[in-house]
Amino acid sequence: MLTKRQKKLLDLLIHQDDFQTVDFFSKKLGVSKRTIHSEIKIIEDYVKSSGEYIEKRRGVGIALRKASEEMGPAEMDEGADVYSTVSRRIEIMKFLLFEEKVSFTKLSNQFMVSKTSIKNDLMFVMKVLSEGNNSELQGDIHGTRLIGAEEDIQKAFLQFNRYVLSNSDYYIEDEIAKKMKLLEAYYGEQLISVCSNILYNYVRNHANAISDYYVQNVLNIFVILIYRIKMGHHLSVTTAANLSGDDSFFEESANELLNIAALRLDLLYTPEDVKYLSHHLILNRFESLPDQKIDVSIVDSLLARVSESLNINFSGDEKLGNQLRSHIPPMIYRLRAKNKIENPFTSRIKTEFSLTFNVIWVVLSEYEKELGITFNEDEIAFLTIYFQAAIERAKMNRRILVVCQMGIATSELLINRIKNVLPSLDTLEAASVMELDEIDLDSFDLILSTINIDLPNKKVIYVSPFLNDEDISKIGNELYKPAKQVMEKPFSGFDNLTKYINAEFIYLNTNFTSKEELIACIGKELIQSGYVTPEFVESVSNRETVGGTDLPTGVAVPHGSSHDVKKTIVAVVKNAKKFKWNNYFVDVAFMICISKQDTKETRNILSDIYNIIDSPERLKGIRGASSTDDLLKGFRSEVYGTNAGER
Repeated sequence: MLTKRQKKLLDLLIHQDDFQTVDFFSKKLGVSKRTIHSEIKIIEDYVKSSGEYIEKRRGVGIALRKASEEMGPAEMDEGADVYSTVSRRIEIMKFLLFEEKVSFTKLSNQFMVSKTSIKNDLMFVMKVLSEGNNSELQGDIHGTRLIGAEEDIQKAFLQFNRYVLSNSDYYIEDEIAKKMKLLEAYYGEQLISVCSNILYNYVRNHANAISDYYVQNVLNIFVILIYRIKMGHHLSVTTAANLSGDDSFFEESANELLNIAALRLDLLYTPEDVKYLSHHLILNRFESLPDQKIDVSIVDSLLARVSESLNINFSGDEKLGNQLRSHIPPMIYRLRAKNKIENPFTSRIKTEFSLTFNVIWVVLSEYEKELGITFNEDEIAFLTIYFQAAIERAKMNRRILVVCQMGIATSELLINRIKNVLPSLDTLEAASVMELDEIDLDSFDLILSTINIDLPNKKVIYVSPFLNDEDISKIGNELYKPAKQVMEKPFSGFDNLTKYINAEFIYLNTNFTSKEELIACIGKELIQSGYVTPEFVESVSNRETVGGTDLPTGVAVPHGSSHDVKKTIVAVVKNAKKFKWNNYFVDVAFMICISKQDTKETRNILSDIYNIIDSPERLKGIRGASSTDDLLKGFRSEVYGTNAGER
């Protein structure tokens, strides 16, 4: 594993657009040129496992090159290109790891290349797979296979995952959920989904247990371990005995993770498997920064501002305070060093806890200039976990369990449907019928199930896997009984939002073709009217660069730094046609401008916006509005109904 300095150097290399001199890197890291040369040699070996290399040009500098390989003369003679070579080598790795043997003759015939090329491929493949382990090739009359201790084989699988991801088009620019889908072809869609869901729930419930920097690494290790167990392979007693670490918490956690996987995938694991997973959980714990690097005043200020914006008093939550004091300083340190982390659960967190997520991002944008950093959605997603857990402890939400006979994948689909009719602060969790004996059912406020289950003294609502209108009504009636008197009061419209909407900044049937055009045009008019400073448009654009604000419903909610807002306003845009925003096609946008003095209104404004966004009827009303009055009337009218409760 690379040291912290080597990681920083590698990160600098990744973020350079062109060659840079050794002197450039030595000044950036505050070390000698000789040290940089020494570290480069180590990094060169490390990046080979990802199919990358460091190109050196005398008098020019060095640069990291990705997704390319140096081919031998024989390959060039055959007219092979980089991409066909990479694909062929991935296939060979697949045969070795998943089919457990290869044949020179069959490979030569299948890929229509010479046996010499296949021999060269196998030499390269073993450089990748054997990195950091003792696995090796063994050949006989039955074929060539990969041999080694189970720990070595699993490390070879890890190298394979890294190689596949590094040679994909998703490597740098796309979210990690897309990267993990690439592995479904090898491990199976169900296994990837189950492992991701199990680890997501673990991270959410034990937020400080794994460093955010290493969550993706743990997910890879967990996927590989479960796959090997499913195929009948287990860690040896000798390997388990040699693993360091005596933290009982992590051994209990490893057992918990494997037990859930065993129930969902019908497999058996051993104590040695538990010890192995526990070892990796320990290795990937949070590394604390030295005390002198922790600015407690910044942490306390951030906590106070988010508390104010969410309208929840977190001052008495000692656990949240300690978590943030452990998490935020390293986060700031990472962002200043431009050391990007990958959170495999960002898209899920954005969907499940959209209100909390966006409130945190709006508030933290106030600190970007002061701290000299730009927050990204992966970091915000990790912070969302901490605050959402605090909300649960404060009993500000309800915990709902979803049980589905058709498997966890169907449960997740059902959860996404239910989320559209529930407050954003509520938490939904999925479970299979087999897991019910292992779950503390008393910790849930409501249980939804698509199958008849016998749970004495527990309220269970039976719903369709596709969640029809009758199901939604049953859920609403059960969850909002205590609020009947409140609901009987006259509907007052979305007052928190509408008081900040000016008819002058409602745009109907515009013809924007890109988010850049929309942001620039609306931003210019907001500047001219004195609502925001010129820097606001830049802050909105920067926000979109590090994470799109578009939603599957065809709505975008762009926002910028409150430092650059003079007076709070929300501009509403209804475009004539949909256009690609980031991940989705959008025709409705709410540009949110909240000033520092109105920070306490953040949650209320976003809550109203999300209640509108989550109502298909209201969105239909917005899209069909022929005038500004029609659109405002749709906000204030009771005709489409309201989502009960608070988002």
